[in-house]
Amino acid sequence: MRLAALVLIALASPLLADSIPVFTPGDEGRPFVDAYASGLYSAHCVAGAGCTCAAMPLSRADLAVALGLPEVAAEVQGVWDSPATDSSLTDEGTDALHARFGGSGTCPQTTLEPVDGLWRDGTPFNIAVQCGPGTEMFRQVLANPKTVTARLVWNAGFSGETIQTAFMAANPDPDYAPHRFQNVTPVETLGTASLAAEGGALTSTGRMRLLTPRLFSVHWQVTGMTEAGACNWSTAQLVRWVGD
Repeated sequence: MRLAALVLIALASPLLADSIPVFTPGDEGRPFVDAYASGLYSAHCVAGAGCTCAAMPLSRADLAVALGLPEVAAEVQGVWDSPATDSSLTDEGTDALHARFGGSGTCPQTTLEPVDGLWRDGTPFNIAVQCGPGTEMFRQVLANPKTVTARLVWNAGFSGETIQTAFMAANPDPDYAPHRFQNVTPVETLGTASLAAEGGALTSTGRMRLLTPRLFSVHWQVTGMTEAGACNWSTAQLVRWVGD
């Protein structure tokens, strides 16, 4: 995962905004609550056994971007088994979906946990570059990275260190500066690194956010000075589960 490629998104949130809320461990298994007030949920369902439902920290506009759709209709309430395609969208409430898959009563709340397997980064978007005379060339480099697929084993926890280690193993890059990550919440992690530059220094900051069990985002932002003056850039990218 190159510095120019490991640039994912915070989806409608500034990089250093307050952390998104999460429910406490004591809420596990209780009736679903829309903890993020997004009006959307993510469900894992098994035929004959019902579903478990997790609050989803993204808007319909963000979900449309994730699915590659022009928009997500206002009546959509959730996605089941993650938004691999628009066929997983549902206008059913949590309890109705739970019942359709054989469950009874309320859909039990669960935390968002990422799925083990192969994950692939996507084409960056929302690219912003201000870096002297090289701005336009650098913008083109950021917009056309090499796509990388890595195997991620999460041990049930969303972790920036796990992401960084796996993508670096899949695509070694001697120019990449390892970042130090700390978990902000169980679905959010923040990483920082200091980078040497010609005639100056740069600071790299990234916030990764789990959106569904098979989709996460990171917003990558680099600021600082080079011999040519101020150099700042940021970009957005989605990383998806693509199989076992």
